[in-house]
Amino acid sequence: MAKWLIAFIFLCTLTLYGPAFNTYFSQDDFFHFKVSQTDGTLRGFADLFAFRSFDERKIAFYRPITREIPFGISYSLFGLNQIPLRLLSLLLVFGNIYLTYLLISKLFNKTIGWWSAFFVGISSANTANLYYLAGGMQTIGATFFILLCLLLFERHKIWSFLTFLLALGSEEQAAIIPLLLSGLYFLKNSPSVAFKKTLTNLWPHILIVLAFALADYFLIGFSKDETQYSLNFSVKRAVNTFFWYTAWALGLPEMLIDFVLPGLKLKPTLLKYWPHYYKPVLFGFSVCMGTLIVLIVKTLKSSIIKNKTLWFLIIWFIAGLLPVLFLPQHKSTHYLYPVLSAFWGAICFIVFQKKSTVLSGVFVGGALILNITSAFTGRELYWAASRGRVAQKLISQVRSNHPTLPAGSAIYFKNDPDYPFVAKDWGGTSKQAAFVLNNEDALKLLYKDQTIRVFYEDLGGIPQDFSKERVYSLTARISN
Repeated sequence: MAKWLIAFIFLCTLTLYGPAFNTYFSQDDFFHFKVSQTDGTLRGFADLFAFRSFDERKIAFYRPITREIPFGISYSLFGLNQIPLRLLSLLLVFGNIYLTYLLISKLFNKTIGWWSAFFVGISSANTANLYYLAGGMQTIGATFFILLCLLLFERHKIWSFLTFLLALGSEEQAAIIPLLLSGLYFLKNSPSVAFKKTLTNLWPHILIVLAFALADYFLIGFSKDETQYSLNFSVKRAVNTFFWYTAWALGLPEMLIDFVLPGLKLKPTLLKYWPHYYKPVLFGFSVCMGTLIVLIVKTLKSSIIKNKTLWFLIIWFIAGLLPVLFLPQHKSTHYLYPVLSAFWGAICFIVFQKKSTVLSGVFVGGALILNITSAFTGRELYWAASRGRVAQKLISQVRSNHPTLPAGSAIYFKNDPDYPFVAKDWGGTSKQAAFVLNNEDALKLLYKDQTIRVFYEDLGGIPQDFSKERVYSLTARISN
């Protein structure tokens, strides 16, 4: 029976997020393809695992397992075909659904395990993970190895340690693993015994995490120009950021943040841009929050609040978000994924442990409305989905007009005079083309020629010292 229930979750996830298969690459995807290229030698491949400075490679963080390896192999075998990487992402999501079921079932029971896996599968957080390929691949992959590490730890220490290393090489949020493994000791032992086991058995994990952190900071470093990575230690901002991650985990679409003013007031433009979505989204969120607050109050008044496993999951959720809580300018739902299993495990325990059929049913109904509507909202309005459509249109236009180009040629994108004015910062269609194609990256990858140049009308046009005879002009048409 269990396998059919898991298959049902897979089917629901595929129904909601299957359109991601048709979403083309855009922006950071092309950059990741670029930094994943090697000289074709074994040494060049091994060099992808080296700690190189930001000044040398122009890329921060150490993520070869989910960045250089999948992007490099995919481009080598399939070029700019999005299907293989989209398929890999979806399979990893399926893997995370199943691992969530196994882990939460082990911690609680199969009923709570299944509901947790179900909500992880339909969660609107999958919008960012599956449409934003560059970021989503990393957090999906890291989550897969984190869950596997926890499941293997009790009986297969060596394999668990290997998945720990793979998780660290996937995304920095995996640094929480030693804390989680220590938490598993505390679930089954007295505090003194658990503390002793942590020091005795987890010191290699702790030292490796420290080494990774120091290497990331001192050997790789960061870009001083990327202000979105600026740390802000304001408690008020951190609480605000935590609120958004909690609301997103429950199912609120990420894009709603653009329509919320101080004091939780909504911009009037929400009705204009979300005419079909804002009512069911707000209704579903209100139902979820209302019933959840009632259930949490009941939990606080009962012995359930003392459940150590519940607190293990709560600490997992909070601690797992700490690395991003102090980056208020860089909030994104794809950072939720390494803690999503913990969130829904705790929520489902609270919702279904009290045996309140009516409240549980109301919560499930609200959560379904919220997450399903948010999934459809993201399909249409999430930035990575819309930019993927634009990038595919521009790439098709370039391919159609110029199947081949002589070495050293240039493509010049002009503005579409028929495109309506949106905002000064938005610019014309050539500026939008520069965003989605990541300046020169996409076309250099398309033609497999590093001598190709790409110029944009809104970004200064054609340099005066560049031969006009080598320039091929196109109007950047991005309208549907």
